[in-house]
Amino acid sequence: MLIYILIFIGSFFLIARSGAILVNSLTYLSRLLGLSEYTIAFILMSFATSIPEFFIGISSTIQGVPSLSFGNIIGANIINVLIVIGAVAIFSKEIKIENKISRENFWLISFLAFLPILLVSDGIISRGDGFVLVLAFLIYIWKLMGEKEYFSKILSGIKFSNENVVKTFNHSWRFFLGVFLLMISSFLLVWSGKIIATDINLPLVLFGLIFISLGTALPELAFGIKASFMDHSSMTLGNALGSIAFTATFIVGVMSLIRPIYFVPEFRFTIAVVFLFIGFVLFNFFAYSRSIISRREGFVLILVYVAFLTTQYLV
Repeated sequence: MLIYILIFIGSFFLIARSGAILVNSLTYLSRLLGLSEYTIAFILMSFATSIPEFFIGISSTIQGVPSLSFGNIIGANIINVLIVIGAVAIFSKEIKIENKISRENFWLISFLAFLPILLVSDGIISRGDGFVLVLAFLIYIWKLMGEKEYFSKILSGIKFSNENVVKTFNHSWRFFLGVFLLMISSFLLVWSGKIIATDINLPLVLFGLIFISLGTALPELAFGIKASFMDHSSMTLGNALGSIAFTATFIVGVMSLIRPIYFVPEFRFTIAVVFLFIGFVLFNFFAYSRSIISRREGFVLILVYVAFLTTQYLV
């Protein structure tokens, strides 16, 4: 058991390190391509940091234990909206939200986060439902890219030169190295974590909601904190919201296309959905009130997550 615990802890550090590699590489590449922080964080980084949830979802579907993945996805989304955004607001003192970012954009992501929950209310997410989820994500990406006025903050550009070609190559392979390390560390985290959970008799849904989700959400947290220290907090917002949309629609959609998901929500799952709703309401309220998320509001978001853990423990 001691060996598995050491592997579990080591995986956390490896995930944090891979997140640091990714944020450095993406910052450079976004400057090279002249893209906005928010755009590149939403599309590229949200995909990279959601790789753990993707493989967990595929694996759990094939093995016939969708409750594990459902718990992981809901738990990871709760962490994204409460812990990741809250922690970055604390470290960076505040997260400024561009005025050009449409307010309906946040509400649309909120809808995407709850779409699979609505579809599973009848006890199954069919292949037809999976097609709807994937289509919803693709339509949202198309809508996002078509509204360039949302993304006014563009990093200072980089001109092509022989020296910059070498730097581009280095940052490119470092990006893929970060993704590779992210995959390896996530699998080690889940593998060792499942053995530990089995030994201490933790329920599968609770294991996914808390422990696996904490591990798979570490890339977003590491990315967010690193980005805040580099004064790129808007990348955090794009990554966190992009990860929520990606996991809730694309990952669940692909899972159900492979095999229809039969899932009867348990009481702990219902509690998690309630806290996810509370998190989105608070986030939208804070974002709308002054176009910033302050340090105090960041503490509020984290306290809500503490209340979520406390409620799960009491249940």
